[in-house]
Amino acid sequence: MIRLDILVVQKTKYLWSNLWTTETNNYINHSIFTRWYGMKSDKDRCRRAVVDIPPDADPDCPQPCIRQKKPKKGILHKIKLKVIEGGTNFGTPFRRVQCTPKPCEEVVVPEAKALPPPEKKVIPIPEPRPGLQVSILGADTAIGHYVALLLKQCPCIKKLRLYEAKDTQYSDCSRDLCKVVQDLQHIDTNCRVQAFSSACYELERCLQNTDIVLMLESGYLNVDMPFEKRFCCQAPIVKHYADAIANECPKAFIIVCATPIDCMVPLVAETLKETSWYDPRKLLGSLAVPEMRASTLAARALCLEPRYTRVPCVGGTEGMSLVPLFSKAVEYFDFAQHNAQMMTNAVREAQLAVTRCDGSCIKAADLSEAHALAGLVKKVAYALMCQDLSRVTGFVETDASQVISPARYIANTVEIGSGGIVKSLGLPKMTDYETTLVDLALNELFTKQKIAEDWYCKYCISSCRLDACQFHFFTPKSPSRLDDCAYANL
Repeated sequence: MIRLDILVVQKTKYLWSNLWTTETNNYINHSIFTRWYGMKSDKDRCRRAVVDIPPDADPDCPQPCIRQKKPKKGILHKIKLKVIEGGTNFGTPFRRVQCTPKPCEEVVVPEAKALPPPEKKVIPIPEPRPGLQVSILGADTAIGHYVALLLKQCPCIKKLRLYEAKDTQYSDCSRDLCKVVQDLQHIDTNCRVQAFSSACYELERCLQNTDIVLMLESGYLNVDMPFEKRFCCQAPIVKHYADAIANECPKAFIIVCATPIDCMVPLVAETLKETSWYDPRKLLGSLAVPEMRASTLAARALCLEPRYTRVPCVGGTEGMSLVPLFSKAVEYFDFAQHNAQMMTNAVREAQLAVTRCDGSCIKAADLSEAHALAGLVKKVAYALMCQDLSRVTGFVETDASQVISPARYIANTVEIGSGGIVKSLGLPKMTDYETTLVDLALNELFTKQKIAEDWYCKYCISSCRLDACQFHFFTPKSPSRLDDCAYANL
């Protein structure tokens, strides 16, 4: 028997001889080496067998062949094959259902529709009227001519009627009213202008179907004339106007510009109360002229444009009863007391200063007053046509439940709508100096209104019944007459 140690030596000698021969000849005999095991390591330094070494690149196919390991077929694969072939695991046969292929159709995606805009609640507004008719009483003066010229250019006025209060043959007017009307007809607007004269008793014809009545002074008055004398000269004419309005156009909006306005507005109100046609929403005393002068004076003092400043006037319409509120000219700005006092006196004496510059005591501020009055009439016209909610300063009757004062008629800011005066804003917050002036103005207004009521009771009361004068604020008595008295006899 061959000894075991001799056999081990022989095999070891044979192995080393083959290794020595391989290294010397640089030749690898693939048949000698056999992969006995694979050594694994955490790093990429594992030893690989010869079969794992990729072969040389084939010139016909330069891309290396990649081995793909096929997944082993498990039980799920066998179940899938049986189901496709027509059976189940439990041997229950079933019919194979296969959908027939359909040609692909283009799917048209509908366009996304935008959501409709949210509907806004429309407040019902009365339909606007095509145009208004304005009657100017006392148009035989220069102010009446200029106001007619400015109103002829207003698009919301369809008819303009001019009435001369005095016969031009015996008045100081140098131009006949008919010639003025013929001249205004050449202006290229749709407004029609007509002339009416007191000599032919055409006052009723002038006021028929009128929407706005503008009362001007009948002739020029001396500025230095006492207050009572001026009132006695104008009161009979204004009373005649008020009676004609109550008969022909009781629903018209009345703008009183005949001085003194502090007495004429209560006189017109008392006349309409007697005829049961009084509506405080349709009666307004004009403060357009003093407000225009105060706004212009404040704009010049502040070096601003007049359209950016507005100085409301409260109290009365002229003299010591007029109180311009210069503290409201510009927001967050107050004039010093001595400056406010100086400008207040300038506004109160502006009429006298203009007339004396002309060398006489007759009114001479025709152009500026006509511009202010025409602007007021336009605001009222647009408001009555439901096109705007105008805010103006006017001399109106106050609500006794809201204002405690000796005077029933006070100048303040009001809002005008389609039905007339919608809201009276009352007296705003004032400075101490302005509050003192308003207190003095209310006492003077009470005296002036007392004069007008006494004159009316003395000369114009036709009956001893005063029930018609008992009215509440903004609640006129329901009329029992026709809407237009001009057609009552038809």
